[in-house]
Amino acid sequence: MKKAMMTLALLLTAVTMSAQLAGVKIAPKYQKGDSKLYRTMTTMNMGGQVVNLVSETRYTVTEATPQGYTLEVCLEKMDADSKESLVARMLMLTQGMTKGHKTIFTTDADGRITDIKNFDETKAAAQKTAEAMFEQLMGEMPEAAQMLPKEAFLKQMEGALTKEAIIANATTNGNPLSLNGKTISTGTMDEGTDDNGRKVKNMYFLSAPDGSKVKVTTALNMTKEEMKQMIIEQVKQMMPEQAEMVEQSIDQLMASGMLKMEMSMTHNYEFLPNGWAKTITGEMKQNTMGQAIESSMKTELVGE
Repeated sequence: MKKAMMTLALLLTAVTMSAQLAGVKIAPKYQKGDSKLYRTMTTMNMGGQVVNLVSETRYTVTEATPQGYTLEVCLEKMDADSKESLVARMLMLTQGMTKGHKTIFTTDADGRITDIKNFDETKAAAQKTAEAMFEQLMGEMPEAAQMLPKEAFLKQMEGALTKEAIIANATTNGNPLSLNGKTISTGTMDEGTDDNGRKVKNMYFLSAPDGSKVKVTTALNMTKEEMKQMIIEQVKQMMPEQAEMVEQSIDQLMASGMLKMEMSMTHNYEFLPNGWAKTITGEMKQNTMGQAIESSMKTELVGE
């Protein structure tokens, strides 16, 4: 009995080590007609103000071939626990631009997004929704104009609605399609961008040797010069009248620590045998220019 248990233990160790060394490819096997509804609960603490958001997104496979898939993705619901909260309304405005619209993504054979079939339609619909939400917000909360002037909002929206930005948003850490096409072993690293366009470095860990559970840690990966350029560009968009002053004093401001940026994230994924995500949990901490933000999220499959 002891010999059998030792043999089994050695076998399991060998399987685990093999997976860790060779890596596991995340390549879901979608079927035409698959329809999955995910609910995401997010809690965000910004300087002591807590906001709770809930959203529901449906993923539907309309085509499945050996070359890849066609997926319709639709944000069906987005709501906050406090409609009177300016922070909550701003988050709903910036994250809910595609609400009610089906974005049609094409993927490769591993489920990695390669294109948007209806990009022009998606962009037009998002612009219309965002502008309507913006006007409603300004009518109900005029003080929001101080946080986000209309001209700055339109520029921000333009940058968020490029094809590359929409694909990046659909695949950033914490989304059901995030890991598709990646070959992962413990210690694997790659670089990417977060949903704010900042350069980050990801490190992956196999929490289960078959790849059914994966942990991802993320940290900022920007040089001082890259941070300076990003800050200057943001100021030009949000407060153009102050851009020249910031450009002239950027080195001094960076040295003082006033423009310090730190961020770390951790996400844990659990997958079903067919490759669809079952649950995703995440935590994020960041300190941007003296403003501390913490958030936690949980996405789970809630319906077919």
